[in-house]
Parts: sequence; C-alpha cells; structure tokens
Amino acid sequence: MDEIDDLIKESLDELRKYSEFRMPILPQISTLKKIGLDYGLERLQKVLRNKELASTAMSGGEGLMLPIPNWVHDFIDSLSENSDTFLDPWIHRNSYLLSVPGKEFRGFCMNRSEKELLVEAFGIDKSRLSEGEPLELIQREEEKVDLVISFPPFGIRAQSPESLSKSYSVDLLIESSKLIKEDGKLIFLVSPNFSFNDRIGQAIDEAGLFVEALFHLPEGSHSPTTKLSSYLAVISKAPKQKTFVAKLSVNKLNNVAVANNFNQLKEGKTVSLGRFVELDNFSSYGQYEKIIDVVNLGRKTGLSPISLNQVATFKTIKAKAIEDIRDSNRNIYLPRIGYSDVVENPIDFTLKPHNYIQLTLGEDVFPAYLVKYFNTSLGKLTRESIEVGATIRNITLTSLQKASLYIPAYQEQIRLIEVNNKIENLLLEISDHQKQLWKSPKRTQEINKSISHYEKDTSIEKWLDSLPFPISSILWKYVATSENVRKVDYLLHFFEAFSEFLSMLLLSSFYQNKEFYESESYRWIDKDVKYDNWIRKATFGGWNILTSNLLKTFRTLYKDESKDHLFEVLGRPNNDFLTLLGSKKIIPILESVREYRNDWKGHGGVSSEQDNINRLILLEQELNNLRQLIQGAFDDCRIVSPSTAKYNKGVFNFKAKELVGNKTPFNEIAVNSLVPLDENKLYLIHQNNDSPIELLPFIKFNQKSKACYFYNSVQTTKVRWVSFHFEQNSEFSEVIDERFEEVLSILKRKSDS
Repeated sequence: MDEIDDLIKESLDELRKYSEFRMPILPQISTLKKIGLDYGLERLQKVLRNKELASTAMSGGEGLMLPIPNWVHDFIDSLSENSDTFLDPWIHRNSYLLSVPGKEFRGFCMNRSEKELLVEAFGIDKSRLSEGEPLELIQREEEKVDLVISFPPFGIRAQSPESLSKSYSVDLLIESSKLIKEDGKLIFLVSPNFSFNDRIGQAIDEAGLFVEALFHLPEGSHSPTTKLSSYLAVISKAPKQKTFVAKLSVNKLNNVAVANNFNQLKEGKTVSLGRFVELDNFSSYGQYEKIIDVVNLGRKTGLSPISLNQVATFKTIKAKAIEDIRDSNRNIYLPRIGYSDVVENPIDFTLKPHNYIQLTLGEDVFPAYLVKYFNTSLGKLTRESIEVGATIRNITLTSLQKASLYIPAYQEQIRLIEVNNKIENLLLEISDHQKQLWKSPKRTQEINKSISHYEKDTSIEKWLDSLPFPISSILWKYVATSENVRKVDYLLHFFEAFSEFLSMLLLSSFYQNKEFYESESYRWIDKDVKYDNWIRKATFGGWNILTSNLLKTFRTLYKDESKDHLFEVLGRPNNDFLTLLGSKKIIPILESVREYRNDWKGHGGVSSEQDNINRLILLEQELNNLRQLIQGAFDDCRIVSPSTAKYNKGVFNFKAKELVGNKTPFNEIAVNSLVPLDENKLYLIHQNNDSPIELLPFIKFNQKSKACYFYNSVQTTKVRWVSFHFEQNSEFSEVIDERFEEVLSILKRKSDS
C-alpha cells in the first residue's frame, strides 16, 4: 500500500504540470488504489501514464455509479453460485462482474471513457463489452442469461414520457428482465423508495415480475457519494406471495446467515437475519425494524395492541391560522413532521397548522391520556414507525391508520391521569416552595422543614441503581461517606470520570463503524498540532474538549440526512439517550466543575470544614443539573461483561454480567448477538440492538475484585489506571501493548495530506 500511495502521489504531481491534463474538480484516488492492489504496480503505472485514463479513474464516474462495498460483492457470491451466464446492462468499475473474471458475462457500457478504463485498467476483454445506450442495446440482444446483476444510478429520470415508473433504473430493470431465462433472476441495486413508491410497484407488477427479496444496505454504505440507504433487490418471473427482507452489513457471519436463510426460505432468529413480509404492507426496512421495536416495547406494558383507526378518525388541517380551526374537546393534534409534542389545543402548536393532523377520538379514549401517551418514549417510537419518505419523512393519513396503540380500558386511562395529576400537583408544590425560598430567604428553615418529607422518596440511591457501574460506583462512595471533604473528592472524581465515560461511549460507537470514523473524525479531533498527544497525559479539560466535539458532531449529523445512519452507528438507542447527547448543557456543567477544582487546588493548604460544606453545596447543585439531563438515558442500555456462548443459526447466545448499579454480585443475563464477543472486553448494548458495541479499552473491569479502573495516562512505556471507588488498590500500571497504542492513535491529528 505504501508503494501504491507513493506512486500515485508522484504521478499526480507530474501530471499537474501538463496543461492538457483534466484534473477532476473533486479527484478520487480510490479507483487508482484498487487497480494497484488488485492488478499490481505495473498496471497502475500504465493507467497513470495515460492522461485521459488517469483523469477518468479519478473522476468517480461523474455521478453515473455508486461506490459498492466489497462485502456486497461477497454476499452476491452466495446468491449466484448456481448461475453460469451473466449480464450487466450498466457495467462500470464497481460492477460485481469485475470481481468474477472467470465467469461468462456481457456488459453494456454507456460511457466510452469508462469502457476504456475497464479494458485498459481492469483487463476486461473488449469483446464482452458493448458501448451505447443500454435500453437500446437490450432491444438488439437475443441471447438470454441466468442472472442479470447491475448497480445503476438512482437519480436519472425515465427517458420515455410513457414510463410508468418515471425512473430510468427501474425501466432498465424491467427491460433487462426480457433477457433472463424463465428460471433466471435479476439482482439490482435499487433506491430507498423502491419499496414504497406506488408507481414503481405498479410497473413491476405489470411487467409480470416478483420481488423475491430486498436486502437492506444501511445508510453510509455508498459513502462518500451519498449517505442514503439502498436495497439489493432479487427479482424473478416466478410468483411469490411474500418477500424476504433482511439487513446486510460489514459483518461477514451476519451476511452468510442471511444468505442461508434466504436460500433455504427460512426466517432468521432476529429481524436483521430475515423475515417474510407482504410487500404491499412494507414501507422500508428501517420502519419495519421500528414496528418490531414498538411491539417489543408494547409487550412490556402487559396490554394488547389496538389499531388507532379503531378509536379515532383523522384529517389534515387546511386552515392557515389556528383561529380558523374547528376544535372540540374530542380532538387532539399530532405533528406530521418532527417529534414536537402532540397537543390538545391548537394554541399550543409549535409548527404551522398545516403540519398537524387532527385526530377526533371516540368514546373509548380519554384525550388527555392519548396526548401524554404519544409524548412518551413508546408513543414517539410509534410515531417514528409510521413515517414515510426516503429523505424528508412525514406521517400521512394512510400511514397513521397503521399505528398500533397499547392503551388500557377507559376507566384505567382516567385513573392513570388522576395519579399523573397528583404527581404534577406535587411538582407544583415543590416548585412553589422553591419560589418562596428565593422570595423570602429568612424562611429558609421553615421551608426546609416543609420539604423534609419528600427527601426519602427522592433519594439519589434509586437513581444510582439504574446507572452503569463505572460511574455509579463513584457516586455510591459519595453517598456512603459522611465526611464532607471526601464527598467533595468523590464528586470531583465523578464529573471527570463522566466526561471520560461519555467520550468512550461515543468514540466506541463511532469506531465500530470504521468508514464512519474515517470520514467524520475530523469533526472531533483537534486540528491544533499542540494537542497531538494530549491523550497520553489526559486531563479533565482534555476530556471535556473531546466530549464537547463529539456531542457537537452528534447534534450536527442528527439534523440532516445522516440521522438514520447515526442512529444505527450509535447502536439504536432510546429517545432519552439521544436527548442526553443532544443537550448543550452537559459541557457547561463539566467545565464549571473543572474550574471549581482548579480554583480549590490553586488555593492550596488544608480546607476548613466550612470550605468543604460550601464546595459540596456547589458540586451537589451541578450533580442535580446533570441528573436532570441524564434522567432515563441509561435505562435501556447496559454495560456487559460476556462469558460463555453458543452459536446457533447466525446468532451468538451469551451469558454476561450486567454492570449496573453497585450491587454485587452482578446479575447474569442472556445476550443475543450477531457478532462474537470477547470475554476480556466490555460491551455496550441498547435494548433494540443485536450487535453490541465493543467499548474502547479506556475502562478496565476486574472480574475478581469487582473494581473498575479508568485510563489516566501513559508514563514512558507504561499505562496508568486509577479507580475512584476501590480503595484497597486504587491504581496500577502495566506495560502498554499494541492494541492500546492503536486506540490512542485514533485520536491523533491527521496530516494535511
């Protein structure tokens, strides 16, 4: 690879000297690297000596092709084993057929320069390639094949005004079907709207074709050209009542299991390994996953599902002003886009009226109950599960009819609202005490006495039982000690550890998807050369900077078309976890604590008891602020330490210790995973994810002592680890190994090149 990189750099420097050399606006060298790796330096030199050929190789295909990961080619191998003859009606440098040179195939190439690249750089026999408009070439072709495999572009409109699909790639698919044998198949890369576009569905039906399978390629599979997802569609002339849907990934074991399930017509043990669905009721793979998540979460309520259209009618709002909306006490209003609150009254709209759907409820549903239901985690997930659209997603009247609700009988709804009202009254009472406290400082003692009966029920201990052990263990020490000076120390340790912990969770999630990390890491790695090696002597401030950059990255990417991709990269967390990551208040809290610590250390000497009390009050205030942000963020995710495992039909069944709270021994739980887990590592698992995230080794858990250690620094050739809760052996050092050096290197600033 180093030789290839050097050759490309030297050649490009030389080519730039020639005025006739056409350097692309955004040159890509991935094709040049592929040629060097697959065909050797001599072939690469040949391409680089040809100015026109080199320019074509760096052009990226001018939008006429998508990058295709190697694991997609590997997966197609398992679907095409019994085929002998092949055709690609839109052949290009990323085509599958280039990876099977021993097979008999033909290809239609619309672009002359791309054809020359295939012949000269990839060594394709020119007799196998036909140049011209693919739709016209298909009409002239007579010989039929076993398999048509193609990755055409998505965005080209149909050439003929009479096209039913309005899509060139779909028309190409349909025309190509005329060249497959009766038992032949087509494998086409298709756009995300293939599964829900009515015109496309009708065109496929009228052509007498059937969709046997849709294999989902997650968002980011075609980076950097697009962040949109896609499907690998398997289509034939044989009638099929149901379609097999599954998710592909970089995980080879996962893809092998998917292929086996499809070839054997079996459903997988998890959703991602394959399910048979009726295509008329299928919108997208992502939506289908969310529907399953709703079912799983709904089961926990102990209630049976009912369809929303059984208890409500709905219509879009035509009025332009809220004053013109005909309201009644049986109406509630649900946003069509985004996740702002469902409301009972138009006066509470946060969007324009046309962005809401008016639901008129029957007598079996209490309006106040359904409003609060739709604003819970289950309710928001339900709303997400009925969104449609590939880029701008929204809820339609048709999709709303598919919503399932898990709600009790009417009287139970009333009782729930009654209890909820009591809770809200208590909150108002406490809020009133707070206002009075600041209004009348002399009543402090009286107000303190008035709220004393709340303190036991709002104990921090209940909260600590739900937190991951690495941070919970420190707070338990804070709770357990009666000495104020030690309480201050434990809280300072907690905030620094929390910054490192949150950075570790995000870095681990991002690094698990190497392509994502490679393309986005510039957002969180400081570009100043003086911070190159900060991680080798990590400080509270250093972790805060990294955490801040990582959280900014989340907020930036979660607003655009990367949202679904980021959701998958993070391990499909719940809304509370996403809300925590989206908060802009975390870093100000951590920075305030860091400044307190620096000020207190700067004064030196032994602190008085009054100093300790004052400091404790400040830190407890920041702890309350952070607790408000965390709330239930960690309720549906776990840090686990795996042990024994069995492998069955594509799924690993592990026994694992659940590192939550501070009660030891830890609970042993069953973990189903699509990837193998190492018993010497820790993993993060969100409840809806079957691919646990391997945590980067910034934390160590000692199985024997139940002690948790945080990475502190590198001292010459050793790594220093510290524990903030285990007093018998609060720190240790060990010789740094290659694995940890690799982890540290991912935070190193990249060179300008």
